[in-house]
Amino acid sequence: MNNSLQQLKRIVAKTFRKAKRWYATYLACQIAVLVFAVVSIFAQLNPNLSALFAFLGVLATECFRWRSDWWKSEGESAKRKWEIVDGLGIAVDSRDVADWLAARPSGFLDDLTTDEIRGSEFDSGQPAGPLRVLENTQESAWWSKHLSRRMVVCLCALLLLVVIGAFAALTISIGELKAANLQRSGAVVQNVGGIICAVLMFVFSVNLIRLLADFAAFASIAEDILRRTADLKRPTVEERDALSLMHDYQTARNSAPLLPTFIWHLNGEHLREQWALFRPKGKQLNSP
Repeated sequence: MNNSLQQLKRIVAKTFRKAKRWYATYLACQIAVLVFAVVSIFAQLNPNLSALFAFLGVLATECFRWRSDWWKSEGESAKRKWEIVDGLGIAVDSRDVADWLAARPSGFLDDLTTDEIRGSEFDSGQPAGPLRVLENTQESAWWSKHLSRRMVVCLCALLLLVVIGAFAALTISIGELKAANLQRSGAVVQNVGGIICAVLMFVFSVNLIRLLADFAAFASIAEDILRRTADLKRPTVEERDALSLMHDYQTARNSAPLLPTFIWHLNGEHLREQWALFRPKGKQLNSP
């Protein structure tokens, strides 16, 4: 059983890594489509050829995003099982793990690092039971709240840069229009209009505004989960209440966007220090 338990943790780490890499590929493809659109405007490429390449690029990006969503779904499923196993101490069904791995290539989990596997573990020192489930949910929600808030800041900064870039292009075009003759002014307007449209299409195609709203909503839900966790601080916690809270959090996390790896690298050490102060090791959830 211990081997199946370790394999389940490794599956969680690998599936989320795959989901994030496919999503990064999706973003890279979207940027490539944007660059091609801008270049085609200035190079005056054949419209039919440009439209064909743009169509193929958009089709590829949707395939990449679908693949990312599929791996995220697999990761969430494995993570829910792991949280139940770790919280309640129930046995891992080795048949499910073996069946899942049998559908993957040999050595599918061999390239995982220690840090990736450690990311699936919890700090709770409680024995298996409702209180451990509650502490695990509290820990996961705490990290989600702070990392999601940082993603909101990053996305706001990115959106601001896009808006500034669009206004800068518009300002430059106005200056060129004043100095250009009538024939040249038409080409300037067409080029700038095409660039602004391409940038706006990129913003909406990668769901930049929606991502910002979704991360903000997830941070708010995680904060509410933490509040509800605090309300359940008492010597005896009913298993029903602990599982209900964990289910609500898992449901919100399942519909939330993926937290990119870079946000962990930028804030991991600082947040680990603050988490150690928030809930020192050995301190029970219901301690004063």
